[in-house]
This record gives sequence, C-alpha cells and structure tokens, in this order.
Amino acid sequence: MKNAAMKFGQLCLSVMILFTISCNDDRETLDQLLSDTEAPTVPTGLSASNVKTESLQLSWEAATDNVKVTNYEVFQDGESIGLSGGNASLEISGLMANTSYEFSVQALDGEDNASSMSDPLTVTTADEEDTEKPSPPANLQATNITASSMELSWEASTDNNEVTDYEVFQNGTSIGKTNGEVVFTVDNLATGTEYEFYVVAEDLAGNLSEKSATITATTLSGEDTEEPTVPTNIQATDIASTTLTLTWTASTDNEAISEYEVFQDGVSIGRVSGTTMEVTGLAPDNSYEFTVQAMDASGNVSELSDAYTASTSAEPITDSVIDIIVARDDLSTLQTVLESTGMTANLEEDGPFTVFAPNNAAFTAYGTLPGGFVLNRLIVNHVVEGEFTAQELIAEAIVTNGLNEDLTITEDGSGNIVINGEAKIIIKDIKATNGIIHIIDKIVPTTD
Repeated sequence: MKNAAMKFGQLCLSVMILFTISCNDDRETLDQLLSDTEAPTVPTGLSASNVKTESLQLSWEAATDNVKVTNYEVFQDGESIGLSGGNASLEISGLMANTSYEFSVQALDGEDNASSMSDPLTVTTADEEDTEKPSPPANLQATNITASSMELSWEASTDNNEVTDYEVFQNGTSIGKTNGEVVFTVDNLATGTEYEFYVVAEDLAGNLSEKSATITATTLSGEDTEEPTVPTNIQATDIASTTLTLTWTASTDNEAISEYEVFQDGVSIGRVSGTTMEVTGLAPDNSYEFTVQAMDASGNVSELSDAYTASTSAEPITDSVIDIIVARDDLSTLQTVLESTGMTANLEEDGPFTVFAPNNAAFTAYGTLPGGFVLNRLIVNHVVEGEFTAQELIAEAIVTNGLNEDLTITEDGSGNIVINGEAKIIIKDIKATNGIIHIIDKIVPTTD
C-alpha cells in the first residue's frame, strides 16, 4: 500500500512538471487565446455543386486566423442554417425545386470572433432531377513536357445544364480537380517515365461524364544537351504600314520544341510557342531584318536562322492634292490664288494630276500677279494630266500641261530637276489620293 502511494505521488509530480513545462512552452499561444480579438479572414471562392431539385453541396476556400479557424456558419437568404463543423463545405437539403437561394458564409475562431460575410452566391435548384451526363472531354494532349512535369489540356465538355469541374486521373488514380479549367499542370513526375492520363467532366448536378480517351506521355530522360535544329524558310505575310506577320518552318529536337524567340534588327521582340508571330509597332515604308531561334524544354537553343528582310508598306494616302496644299504653310499663297481663280474644285477631282506647286518665295520673287484669264492660264501652266514621280519626269523629258503646251524636264549638274530651264523641284514626290505634288522654287511662265 505504501509503495502504491509512493508511485501515485511520483505520477502526480511528473504530471505537474510536464504541465509546467507545457505551459511555459505554450505561454505565447495561451496569451493569444486569452486576449484574442482578431477576426478570421473572409471565406472566398463560394461555389455550389451536386445541385439537385431539393439539395446541393456548398464549398469554399478555407479562411485563416491568427490562432485557428474553428468553424463556419452558413446563411441561406440571410438566415443562419447551421455550422459546418469546421469543414469548408456543407450539404444543404430541404430545398424546393426550380427555386433560387442566396448563400453566404462566415468564419469563426475559438473566441467566437467572426469574419465579415463572404460574397453571396445565388444558386437555382434543378427544375427536375438532372441525370444527363456531360460529354467526355475531347482532344486530351500533353505539352510543355520536362523531366518532372507536363501540362495537360483538352476541349471543354458540353452538358444540358452546366459543366462545373474536371477530374484528372494519372495511371487510374485521381490527382486533382481543375475548378472548371481545361488545363492542368502535373508535377513531381519521375524522369524518363511513361504515364497514362484521362479526364472526367462533372456537371452542376454531380453527374460524371464517361472517361476521355486515355493518352500516354513520357517525361524527358535525364539531362538534355542537344540543340534544336535551326528554324528555316522565314516569310512575311499580311504586310501593312505598321504591322506584318512572320511565319517559319518548325525546328526539330530530340525531345520537344517549347518556343521560338524572334529578333528584329538584332533585338528580341518576344517568344511564341508556334511558328507564327504578328509584329506590330513598325514604321511605314521601312525595312527590317528578322531572325528566329528555337528553344526546347530543357533550355537548349538553336543557332539563329538566316536573316530575312521585310519592308512595310507606305502609310495609306488619305489627302487630295488640294488638301495637301491647304495643310502646308509654304504653299499658303498658292492656296489663296487657287481660291481666287475658282480652281480649288478642279484639284479636288479624281485626277490624277501632277502639280508643280510654287512655294511662297516663288510668288514673292515673281512680283505682281496678273488677273483674270491670264492668271488662270498661269496656274494651269503648272498642272499636268497624269501622275509622274520625279524619276518618271526625267525619263519622260517632256510632259504636256493643262494648256496643251510642252514642259521640258532636265537635270542640272547638281542633280536638281528643272522645269523649262527655270524652276527647280525642291521637294519632290508628295503623294495624294488624286495625284502627286512637286514643290518648285519659281513660277513657270506661260509661252505667250
């Protein structure tokens, strides 16, 4: 009896020592429990599944707390319908068919601190029991394969109501759901190992589709140091004034090509997974040099492709001859003369015209202008039917103006183009919608 009493005393002493040690170790936690006024975070991601005529399953993302979230209170149309027992889900029953309900959730901690209410979720129960399965996910494929991971993707299933989720299976075992996404990253795979995958769709009522077709994919084997082949046959299509589309022939690799890097005038402008890239932000009527480099999943890069030069088109022409004259400060005197003679409308017609436009200095040098019919003839003397660039004028040597008189075109020793041996073209080839303008430094007089 004495021994028993001694043993009991030793046991009590041990318990007291352990309790003292435990209290010292957890004093901070104990203080938090005794003085905790901090509310948990708000539950997020509230969603419904297995929606039937009289029931549904609610779930949400777990809240966090400075100590611990102990429970969740669920509200239906603003009224509490119970606690979830600490789980981030709750089955709701006793509902009516084809009826809308609003649900929200509040997190609680051990001190009954309550979070703010979650965003509400409105769910409508089924009109009648839904037993129709979604269609199986189609075109399952594996991409971005590395030694330890790969990305699965597939085409979305269809359903008489709504597809809400997809479950992914690896070698016959579920490895997770996608929250409705049609892409899933598989990690923690073994090097150089073959795996089988299939996917099952789930609808709002909890009906499961048949399995998708099973695919086989193999992770990369060990360290890959082999470079991809060089991209070839670069081409530019859909060329506009500020954009174009580059295409090329795909590279090959011992494993798989992951992406291509495109360079413009030696500077990287981005990466793409396919063999086409739209290039933007270019300048009109300009030439650019492009090269392409292939990359595989292990980071090996090919040599640069042969350089390809592409030129953007000129900026679209939107202004007529008269629009350009009106917009230019150095042709303001010509604009006034055209308006005074009533010839503005003539230069707004379809054309095309070649206009030798005297600048303001040319009118100043000419002095007093004639009036009436003589002034009209002087202006028409500067207009040629047809559109002639500077180089075409030199090739023609003689062009006929609106007075049906010849204008001779020559080139002086400095390379200037001269009209009738007098007026030089100082700005050439200003293109308009209905012709072309060459600005000259002198007025070309008529022959009479």
